[in-house]
Amino acid sequence: MNAIIAVNVQVPASAAAAIIADFAEHAIRVAYIARRDVGRLPEAEWRVPGIYVLIADDGSRSVYVGKSTDLRSRVMQHKQANSHVPGWSRAVLVKRDTSNGFTSADVGYLEGRLSAELDAISGIAVVKGKTDGDATLPPHMQMSLDSLLSSILAAVRLAGVDTHRQDVDEQHPSPVTRTQIPGTVADLLAYGLLHAGAQLHCTRAGKHGVGTVAPDGQILVNDVGYTAPSLAAGISLGATSSAGYGGWEIWRVGSPTGPKLADLRAQLPKS
Repeated sequence: MNAIIAVNVQVPASAAAAIIADFAEHAIRVAYIARRDVGRLPEAEWRVPGIYVLIADDGSRSVYVGKSTDLRSRVMQHKQANSHVPGWSRAVLVKRDTSNGFTSADVGYLEGRLSAELDAISGIAVVKGKTDGDATLPPHMQMSLDSLLSSILAAVRLAGVDTHRQDVDEQHPSPVTRTQIPGTVADLLAYGLLHAGAQLHCTRAGKHGVGTVAPDGQILVNDVGYTAPSLAAGISLGATSSAGYGGWEIWRVGSPTGPKLADLRAQLPKS
């Protein structure tokens, strides 16, 4: 069953006003507005830290991901002809709908994560600007922000951007004769056999790959989340496919000699 992300959408009567979407689970507020109308964004609400996506509707499927401590002013600058994406026509602005809001470090980290996630989707052309990322956040803060990505990606999808990522495992499904062992990385988290933020290591033919366990059970490699351990292992080792990479056997927890993910999965309660 697919998870549902609940969202409350407010559509103003005026076609020039921003459409507002509230993603309650992660307390983020999103504004969707046309390029011609960005000056109508209320200053009191949108001169705050956040990230934004500029979308081109010229058939190029180009998007630009940015960050700012003053969302409204930054997107207003992009309205000028010297924008990184001259043909952009719509903007998606994302801020935290809490009393404290995002910090500059938060938005730096989220900019890098969202840009990497979109860049991994076939058909989307991510225009490369100045993406610093932010390496100053402690791991527990990074994990907290990682948990917001599902809602942020859903917000981009709500703007009409196709965010489906057809991973290699979907293109080349496993043979029906293959024995399927029950259990997922998310199950390991749920039963306390693994913790979010754990470092994963894999080694093959002299190459060493590294991943991080995300709060939703994905494995992060180069800021992109993968559900299938085999695919994550292949990507981390520079492969273009998961063929030949038994992710559960090759990933080790904590160090290159730590326990295998398969060893932890064997401890899951039998149904």
